Amino acid sequence: MKKLQWIVLATLFVNLFAQGAMASPEPKDPKKRTPQGLYVDAKEAYEMMKKDDKVILVDVRTPEEWQFVGHTHMAQIMIPSVLFVYNEMDPKKPRYKSINNDAFVSELEEAAYKLGANEDSTYIMMCRSGSSRAQPAAKMLDQYGYKNVYIMTDGFEGGKIKEGEHKGFRLKNGWKNAGLPWTYKIDPKKAYYKK
Repeated sequence: MKKLQWIVLATLFVNLFAQGAMASPEPKDPKKRTPQGLYVDAKEAYEMMKKDDKVILVDVRTPEEWQFVGHTHMAQIMIPSVLFVYNEMDPKKPRYKSINNDAFVSELEEAAYKLGANEDSTYIMMCRSGSSRAQPAAKMLDQYGYKNVYIMTDGFEGGKIKEGEHKGFRLKNGWKNAGLPWTYKIDPKKAYYKK
């Protein structure tokens, strides 16, 4: 009987250790943290999804990014958390002005319902580099009772190289750079259609 108890304890320990290993550290910058406090990198997100087909990957980037930069078919929900206004420039950066997608939560709830998911399901938010859009999306969802929302800390494209001949290119970490499955071909069934 003692041998069986040790096997059970060892199994519990291994499971607890494996769960703890599936969590990226909390971002150092407080602005990049979420109320849920759940963080994974791209490889960890992929492993979570392989182990549990109920984990939902939500790509919160824009349709332009999906089409021209690529995306993964593993994202079950594709809804931009921000939209760009093409007749106005951002006063702080040389780019088009972005505005929050006010319909983000309702569109996510509709898409989640079609998948048989709800606010108790596990979601992973993925943006370009890990926090600029995924973090606000997680905050919005927290206000609606979604507590199992992870942020993919390195995003789809990953971080920029800071030195050398590839300086400024997004070649460091991220879904795409980790060699995980991605494509340029958009599935019309998952595509985002502005309402």
